[in-house]
Amino acid sequence: MPITIRNHTANDLPQLAAFIKRYLAAIPDAKLIAPEVYTYHPALEEGQNVFSAWDERGETMLGFAPAFPVPATDAETEGEPHPIWAIVVADPAHAGGDTIREALLGRVLERAQALLERFPAPRRVRLASDLIVSQKADIDFLLSKGFAHYESMYVMGRDLTAPLLDRPLPQDVTVRQWKMETEAEQDAYLAAFNRCFPSNPKDRAALQFFMQSPMWRVGTAIAAFDEEGALVASVLSYWDPDDRTGITDDVFVVPEWRGHGIAKHLVNAGLAYQREHGLEHARLEVRASNPPAVSVYKATGHTIVNEEWLLGKYIR
Repeated sequence: MPITIRNHTANDLPQLAAFIKRYLAAIPDAKLIAPEVYTYHPALEEGQNVFSAWDERGETMLGFAPAFPVPATDAETEGEPHPIWAIVVADPAHAGGDTIREALLGRVLERAQALLERFPAPRRVRLASDLIVSQKADIDFLLSKGFAHYESMYVMGRDLTAPLLDRPLPQDVTVRQWKMETEAEQDAYLAAFNRCFPSNPKDRAALQFFMQSPMWRVGTAIAAFDEEGALVASVLSYWDPDDRTGITDDVFVVPEWRGHGIAKHLVNAGLAYQREHGLEHARLEVRASNPPAVSVYKATGHTIVNEEWLLGKYIR
């Protein structure tokens, strides 16, 4: 079966959109995001870090494999590896799926080796993939290539037509919707976010890329500030206008403010924001190994509806 593997380009966006549509028709709950993200995200470096597989005529995309390098920088994550997040997916209806995946993984591994110099030693580097359990063929392929299941994520859902819960807030905290319109506001957000998630940091370019998306145009941060105006907690609340499922994302509370019920209040406020805009369903993701966070989301009316596997293979 002749196939061609090459770097993805902006000109391939219609074919990528068609591929994702076919893939989701076969596996509706698969974790694939808008094709524009895979095409224009700054971490993909204008296609240097994403590969696509094509039929012999070069007309139909048969698979694709993006790789997002995320060097860890914080001392708090000293024992954690640098991650390069990647997925390797093939058209579920194609008989030569593993041949496609094999070729794509080969190019991803070559590119990952070229990226290693960006990842300071002595940390190890892990090629990691996050796939919903229903993406069985893609998971089985990675397991056959030496990847291991090292953690699970729960996908949790919430019926927005059901009553929302009233969650109190400490008196010395103010909550408001926050669009982070200035770079100073964005930097304040990133400082707090990276403090809470040192193993998965964000930079301004990544944040601004998201803020240019249709999801952010309808969404907002629900942010909590102390009496001095410092950011102490935040939740992102948004949705894809073409999907209309509310998304609760990037929930954090800085360490000295934890244990006061702020997270529950912000999650609930985010759900209220979604419901005010006519949404009826919401979802979020949380690490299965984080029982306190799972407890927070259950307390705000969420239930576990799916599971996502994190697969990894050390390349240094």
